[in-house]
Formats: sequence, structure tokens, C-alpha cells
Amino acid sequence: MLGELIAILAVLTFVGSNAIFRKTEHEASPTFINFFRTGIGTLTFILVVLFLNKLNLIFLIPWELWFILILSFVFGQVIGDTAYFTAQKELGTTIALAISMTFPLFTFILSLIFLNQPFKINLFLSLILIGIGITIIGKSKINSDNSKLEKGTTLRIPIKIKFQEAFKKDFVKALGFCFTAAIGWAIGAVIIEYATIRIDQIILIKELSSTIGNVIRFPFALLILGSMVFRENHLKNKKDNSLNQKISLHSWIFLLIASIIGTSIGAYLYTESVHIAGANIVSLIASAAPLFALPLTYFINKEKITKLGVLGVILTISGVIMVLF
Repeated sequence: MLGELIAILAVLTFVGSNAIFRKTEHEASPTFINFFRTGIGTLTFILVVLFLNKLNLIFLIPWELWFILILSFVFGQVIGDTAYFTAQKELGTTIALAISMTFPLFTFILSLIFLNQPFKINLFLSLILIGIGITIIGKSKINSDNSKLEKGTTLRIPIKIKFQEAFKKDFVKALGFCFTAAIGWAIGAVIIEYATIRIDQIILIKELSSTIGNVIRFPFALLILGSMVFRENHLKNKKDNSLNQKISLHSWIFLLIASIIGTSIGAYLYTESVHIAGANIVSLIASAAPLFALPLTYFINKEKITKLGVLGVILTISGVIMVLF
């Protein structure tokens, strides 16, 4: 029960922080948002370990486990979270979460391939429900944006056709980022579960295994994301110096608040929930994140979703839940 409760809290911090991060998207790129939150997380976990005077424990971890921990962050945070933030910028929090939270399906498929997990017939039913759900979400998004466009122009028909063609490309691209996030999270969750169990066996202090794991994982992820931000800024400078935009104090505050909620607190809760309850249980609870997102994103960003979109979200979540039973 404790693991499930922690998992619910982890989902709430994840959804809430993502809704706050959305307020900074007009000034900060998805890569920079991920870099900043990882920096705050790195600082937090190092300070916690120093405060507890347990820094020596990280040197008890063998190098091969360091590599596994770093790999989990590369897939889960560097690839998964960056892809998610990119998709959220286009689709909004609720829809991006609904599609990205299909990662339990990919966790099951990976287990089927690499861990010889027995095949279940509900995999087909899950795929059908998720496919229908995503199709409905795409249709509702196109209809919603076309409706907004019609209100702002008198040349409705030709512009609508052009817009719909362009939007389909944008939606498919965002969809690709959602699935990239889902696959990255699936691989990361499986690796984290394995790594924290190994750390338990080495340091013999179960309460600290998640924290020790994050102290190892976060700094390396910060270096990778820092190089990505540097490259991104270099390309912008090379293309046009006028594209460089300073981040306002208002956005810095939102970045800091969201990072503390979603990374300093959220990353610990997530790692601890996977450690206690297991990746499958956490995946099941996390799949309901879009339902948590509906009221939160409306309250924070006034982000609305159509009834058709809600139906698509529910069908997608149902497909994810089905594969977990």
C-alpha cells in the first residue's frame, strides 16, 4: 500500500510540474527546461546525501552499476522527458500525457522480447483501444484548432484545408515524440527497478538506495543535457542572433517551482515507488496521469479539452490498463 501511495504522489508532482513548465514554453526550449530541472535535482540530491553524511556510500557502488544507472537516466530523462516536453508544447499537457503514458505497453513488449514473459491475448485488445483512442484524440485536436481558425478569419474554406494538411504533419511529428517518450520511460523504469534492488544488496540501507541512485544518475544526465543546450544555442546563434531570447524573471520563478515539485520531490517519489511497488504497479498508476491532468491543467493554464478528446483519453488509458492485467 505504501508503494502505491508514493506512486500516486509521484504522478501528482509529475502532472503538476509539467503544467507549470507549460507556462515557460514561450521562452524556454524543451531541452533547456529538462536541463534546468535536472540541475535542480542534481543539487537537491547531493545536498541531501551531504546532510546525512552518506556521500561515501556512492563509492561502494561498482562501476558496472554506475553504468546501468546512467543508462536508465539517458533513456528515462534525457530521451524520454525531452521528447515529452517537445510533444507537450504542441499537444498540451493532457493529450501529450495520454499518449506518452502508453509506456506500460512498451514495458510489456520489451519484457516479452528480452525477459521471456508469457504472451497475453489482451495485448491485441490493448493495441486496438490505444489505436482508436489516439485516432480520436487526433481528430478532436484538428477539429478544435480548425474551429479556432474559423473564428479568426473570413476566408474559411481554403485556409481550413491548408491548415488541416499542415496540422496533420505537426500532429504526426508530436505523436512520434510521445512514443519516443513512452519507449524511453519504459526502458528507464525497468532498469531503475533492477538497479535499486542491486543497490539495496550493497549498501544495506533500503531507505537510501533511491537517493544514492539519483546522486549517481543526475550529474551525468546534467552533462548530457548541458551539451544538448549548448549545441541548441550554437545553432540558433549560427542561424540568427535575433532568435536568442532572454528568459524573464517570471519564467525563471515558474521553472524553479516546477523543478522543485517535479524533480527534487517527484524524482525521489518515482524512484522510491518503483523500488517498493515495482515497475508494473507504478506503470498502472502512472497510466491514469491524464485524468489527474484534466483538472490541474485547466486550473493552472486554462487548458480545455473537447468531449471527443476526453473520450480518446479514456480509451487510451483503458488500453494501457488492459495490458497490465
